[in-house]
Amino acid sequence: MTIIELREKRAKLWDTMEGFLDTHRNDKGVLSAEDDAVYTNMENELNDLTNEVRRMERRDAIAAELAKPVSSPITEQPQKATGEAKTGRASKAYCEDFGLHLRGKRMLHNVLSEGVDANGGYLVPTEFEKFIVDTLKEENVMRRLCKIITTDNERKIPVAATHSTAAWTAENAAYTESLCTEDHRCLQADRSCEGEHRTSG
Repeated sequence: MTIIELREKRAKLWDTMEGFLDTHRNDKGVLSAEDDAVYTNMENELNDLTNEVRRMERRDAIAAELAKPVSSPITEQPQKATGEAKTGRASKAYCEDFGLHLRGKRMLHNVLSEGVDANGGYLVPTEFEKFIVDTLKEENVMRRLCKIITTDNERKIPVAATHSTAAWTAENAAYTESLCTEDHRCLQADRSCEGEHRTSG
């Protein structure tokens, strides 16, 4: 008998035991002496099936452990490279330098540069920009308190220029309405440039 068949037999026996209790309890809610003996035999059979299932599970675990190879097979020829070296952003040097750059440490390789140093130096790749901004929100206290607005074009934000006024008046006295006026503030994308001219003497 397989372990699956034993589990199915145990499950059917358990259902039978539950039905037996529901149908053989007397008015006091207990079993008679004869019914108790029958139920005890079913309990013993259930325990025997459970022990056998556990024994077969241990046997299968030991068999699977013994079936594992004791060493990995040699699939490559000696003195041959394990594969093509990854280049670009997939290279190991790039991953190491990018992690050091995020932590503000000195980089070990020259792999984060786009172009030459004179035309940009070490630039952060575009696909990592969102990750860096999200990390800034977690680490920077002011970014968690402020509203961050990112814009590439001009953006107008409405603000209150003047506010309405309030004053105490008598119950039936006339009052003058006061209205607030609105203005706007403009956010636009600017960039800072610096020119430097050097001469050799």
